[in-house]
Amino acid sequence: MKPCKRIEIVIETPMVPALIAVFKELDIPGYSLIPEVRGSGDRGVRRADELSGQSSNSLVLVACDDMVKIERLLEAVRPLLARSGGICLLSDAQWLRH
Repeated sequence: MKPCKRIEIVIETPMVPALIAVFKELDIPGYSLIPEVRGSGDRGVRRADELSGQSSNSLVLVACDDMVKIERLLEAVRPLLARSGGICLLSDAQWLRH
């Protein structure tokens, strides 16, 4: 097992392409995308069943062990979240490499 940081980003689904562009720009090694996340926060309830998908959220999960990339990613995510809402969580994790 290898120590890493787990970054969880809940963001409006229409903002996901911009977030993925940030990953590519910063050479983030990979991510997992979980669409249609439900919940409630400071911008109200997200039901994840709207027909247009314009107000649904997605969860993007990243595992990274490069602190320079992580700091750059966090700074790049901040304006995306300020624009559309969401949350970014950073925690310690153990990466089971195969």
